[in-house]
Amino acid sequence: MKTPRAGRGLRFGLLAVLALSGAVLSGCAPEGTEAGEAAEAFHRDVASSDMTAACSLLQSKTREETARSSDAGTCESQLEKAKIPEPGKLLSTEQFGRDAFVEFEHDAVFLAASDAGWKITGVGCTPNGEEAPYTCEVGGK
Repeated sequence: MKTPRAGRGLRFGLLAVLALSGAVLSGCAPEGTEAGEAAEAFHRDVASSDMTAACSLLQSKTREETARSSDAGTCESQLEKAKIPEPGKLLSTEQFGRDAFVEFEHDAVFLAASDAGWKITGVGCTPNGEEAPYTCEVGGK
């Protein structure tokens, strides 16, 4: 992995955690712009209350963890309760191998490439300061 530039260490830190937790798959990664499109699609689905479609955009491990954290035991019910912010304008998309980081005005989204395209591993993420990783409403653990 390349040495991170100043101010980007937090992103790399969480990406490294995701890689160690098995969120990274092997093979060729789709283009980084597709990661941004997946993040935008997730936010559109949440905004239109289509939680089934939103859950389908989560990486399988993230979807399972989200369902387990719900009182009703479903990903959809937990997404309805999560405080996922309105994202605002897409600011940037960065791809690091099979991982991607999409930054919006009011949200940050982490993704991993899969055979089915980009899947979300963390959404509703905010930084915890200079030395700590992001805290996410969904995933990001």
